[in-house]
Amino acid sequence: MLLLRSGAARNSLFPTGVTRLSTLHASWRRHCSHSVCLDSQENTPRSAIETALDSVVKIFTVSSTPNVSQPWQRDEEEESTGSGFAISKKNILTNAHVVEKYSYVEVRKHGSSIRYKAKVEAIGHECDLATLVVENKEFWEDMDPLELGDDVPFVNEEVSVLGYPRGGDTISVTKGIVSRVESRNYTHSSTKLLTIQIDAAINKGNSGGPVLIGNKVSGVAFQDAHKTLKKDDVILAFDGVPIGNDAMVPFRKKERISYKHLVSMKKPGETALVQVLRDGKKHEFSISLNPVQPLVPMRQLDDPSYYILAGFVFVPLSQTYIDTTYDICECEIEKRNFPKETGEQIVIISQVLLNDINRTYSHFKNMQVKKVNGVDVVNLKHLRDLVEKCSTQILRLDLEDERVIALDFKAAKKATSSILVRRGIRSAMSKDLQSSDPLVT
Repeated sequence: MLLLRSGAARNSLFPTGVTRLSTLHASWRRHCSHSVCLDSQENTPRSAIETALDSVVKIFTVSSTPNVSQPWQRDEEEESTGSGFAISKKNILTNAHVVEKYSYVEVRKHGSSIRYKAKVEAIGHECDLATLVVENKEFWEDMDPLELGDDVPFVNEEVSVLGYPRGGDTISVTKGIVSRVESRNYTHSSTKLLTIQIDAAINKGNSGGPVLIGNKVSGVAFQDAHKTLKKDDVILAFDGVPIGNDAMVPFRKKERISYKHLVSMKKPGETALVQVLRDGKKHEFSISLNPVQPLVPMRQLDDPSYYILAGFVFVPLSQTYIDTTYDICECEIEKRNFPKETGEQIVIISQVLLNDINRTYSHFKNMQVKKVNGVDVVNLKHLRDLVEKCSTQILRLDLEDERVIALDFKAAKKATSSILVRRGIRSAMSKDLQSSDPLVT
């Protein structure tokens, strides 16, 4: 299945591939993209379009986005719409970003005025897919689920994009031509997937609707490999497929595509045979493939984490935070793509809630916390553990640029309580940090 980019645009690029997404708990295979889903046969007959019209639904969501600067709060709720389609007599497939941060979801069938309550059953941010469940049996009357296919469309194949673009209330059918097949990053989770470029106009609201090439729909999920390989290793082959000097591999006749497409064909936990050149010698390794999050996540997919002490608000750095904060320059932050160890984060002070105890440090905003009492900080939970278990009178925080914060620990804990009460903040930490579980790395 392909997911098309939301926004009025031609030549939209949408990721695709062929593997299963474990978090969707589905048995079918799929291709993933930015907003619409795609099938894989030529010359779409009218009967296929008619069937699809009765399978495509309009999705109504009420959602609220966490406040990045004040992570204990959420912004005002907003209503939005998207598209989806039936894949069984119980499930609807759509994009993850259509129902992201949802608080209430409803769906409406083509030709109906009735909205039915839906529940988000599973969501996979990596491939931007989600499944919805509608329990009302009346909703499924005369509903024909679309069949999911496996094939990747060819260049010059005609596609039909179905959905409910914003600006109207009726279903829309737009035809286009596949013009390119390649691997590209897309914005929802920054994963690199096989993409299909078409010339059909895709508008906001189309997200989650099917793109037909014949009468089947295909879909995808992407996972990456890490760890077994070492710096300066040269990857020669993946599962027996030779990789060229341009990092490309053979793909259908005379086509070539990034070797990462082969990785995208794997499920989490599956193994692959990798041949590498290391120190002038060839080696083969059987490696387990598992997803690896970048050190600075591209998107804030879950509710933001935070920890407050003495008015200092500590948060993990994300691209979402960078995009909404003018005081952080991307060129100044650490630019490693991947963490050195599992769970590693860059922890920063997002703001200082002014109080007598922190008045001299009020300008220490958007600065990375390197150490707590001489111990390197791994992530936000680790910082919380180090602070809460402080056994010295003075708590020392080492920041970037060799700046230091020194606090009387007992006074800092006492000040925290009054700061929270005065500002109406219910907890000094987010729910994910309230567990007493030890740090896992």
